This record gives sequence, C-alpha cells and structure tokens, in this order.
Amino acid sequence: MKAKVTNTMVGSFLYNLGISYHEYGVLRCSKTKRKLYDFYKCDSVTSEQRAKIVESIPDAEFKTASPQYAPELKRVLVCIPKAALRGRK
Repeated sequence: MKAKVTNTMVGSFLYNLGISYHEYGVLRCSKTKRKLYDFYKCDSVTSEQRAKIVESIPDAEFKTASPQYAPELKRVLVCIPKAALRGRK
C-alpha cells in the first residue's frame, strides 16, 4: 500500500493530528551510516492518533525512548522509513 503522506509532509501531518514533537532527526545504521528513518520524538501518542498515522503511513513504526538521567520518563518515537525503504519488510 502506498503512503498517503510523504516524508516532507510528516511534520505538518503530526501537527494536524494534535501531536506536538520536541525533537526530530534521522536515524542511521551504525555500520553503513545509511539513513534509515526520520524520527519525531513526542511526549505521547494516543491509540486513535496511532491508527490515523498507520492508515496514512503504513510503514510507520513506534518506539519508546527514555533519557539516561531519568529512565522513568518515557517518550514515543514516531519513525518513518526513508522513501527508498518504504514498502520493504
């Protein structure tokens, strides 16, 4: 299934869903340094918001991150595969 949202539209797409992110960037492979994902670090994402994201971006992944100084604080990473990797699994 083709994604309805391209990589350049993800920031505004998340904003329109009511998701505020406070950090974004690129996740790379540690060996090859190849860019794999664009990530957006959010405080929380509801199940309804997750469903809308997956509906528009089928390859989206959700991961949990916590800062080293306060491991009890959990953040959600919304990871969007780079265009070259979309549809591969």
